[in-house]
Amino acid sequence: MRTNLNTSDSSILTTSSNFAVCSILNGVMSCSFILGCAVDGHPTPNITWLYSGKPLSLRHRFLAAGQILQIYNISDAPEGEFSCLAQNEAGSLLQKTSLAIQDYQWSVDKLMACSASCGHKGVQVPQLRCLLNGTEVNISNCKEKPKPTLQPIACNRRDCPSRWMVTSWSPCTRSCGGGIQMRRVTCQRLTAKGSSVPMSNEACAQASKRPVDTQNCNRQPCVEWVASSWGQCNGPCIGPRLAVQHRQIFCQTKDGTSVSSDQCSALPRPLSTQNCWTDICGVHWRVSLWTVCTATCGNYGFQSRRVDCVHIRTNKPVLEHYCSWRPRPVNWQRCNITPCENMECRDTTRYCEKVKQLKLCQLSQFKSRCCGTCGKA
Repeated sequence: MRTNLNTSDSSILTTSSNFAVCSILNGVMSCSFILGCAVDGHPTPNITWLYSGKPLSLRHRFLAAGQILQIYNISDAPEGEFSCLAQNEAGSLLQKTSLAIQDYQWSVDKLMACSASCGHKGVQVPQLRCLLNGTEVNISNCKEKPKPTLQPIACNRRDCPSRWMVTSWSPCTRSCGGGIQMRRVTCQRLTAKGSSVPMSNEACAQASKRPVDTQNCNRQPCVEWVASSWGQCNGPCIGPRLAVQHRQIFCQTKDGTSVSSDQCSALPRPLSTQNCWTDICGVHWRVSLWTVCTATCGNYGFQSRRVDCVHIRTNKPVLEHYCSWRPRPVNWQRCNITPCENMECRDTTRYCEKVKQLKLCQLSQFKSRCCGTCGKA
């Protein structure tokens, strides 16, 4: 029986360019990698995998009858030598390959500029970079890696040069028409311990001009609402002896110059209308007695009465709109709407012939209104 043992190329260990398979669980990235042993022989050789010349102790599994080795977690495997030993009756072959793990890493270097030039608060924060084999790459490649803790470093902790210090401006002495604001200006030096030491004005004047300690404020002209006199109390009546009167409202400066109403918008605006008492509105509706009904029975009787708006004091009629604040009483109504005995029924609409043609006489709304036509044979 012929036996042989050979490889498909010079090395029986092969890896693809995409040998790593990664997944993320609970925010932690885990990568496995695959190595191939491309060996062929007759009879089929037994394959043994070694790491640094010793049996594998890493978590792994074999695929394709041992020709493919998968290491579950690449972080468990330090860089080193993997070997594939293939044996059959023809002999054995041993091929080796070295594993070089390329991984993204955070690098802490390059201090940022100091946050202050003097005083007691200056700090520098180390800058983070993402590296692959010592080469800086896009920082997003390291996003799954835990960031190292960055400790700020104190810097420029020294006394500051003397400088002017100012307080906030005081409230303006006037709300309009020109007022004054004041503030305190002192020369001080901030020490490296954070305290302020008063200095002479000359110590600061050499470096910069002294800031002003007073300034003008609220220079806009003072304005006010001005109302004209109330007009006559003769507007529309809204109740007994009650009407409405009007007046005009203007916005003007203290010297009497009219300005836009917008300039007075911050001030409460006076009323331009108000209720007032007037004898003109002392009115009410007066009604006469009902006239005699035009019929004693049937559906055609009606009666009427006179309705006037009259002044309460003089009892004389006035224009009706003075009484419009109260509903106007009706001036006519139906009356004596009762059936007449022994009286011929008469139609009350001109469409009764059509009602009869359409055979609608049995409906109650037509039966009474077209009783003459509907009663004919």
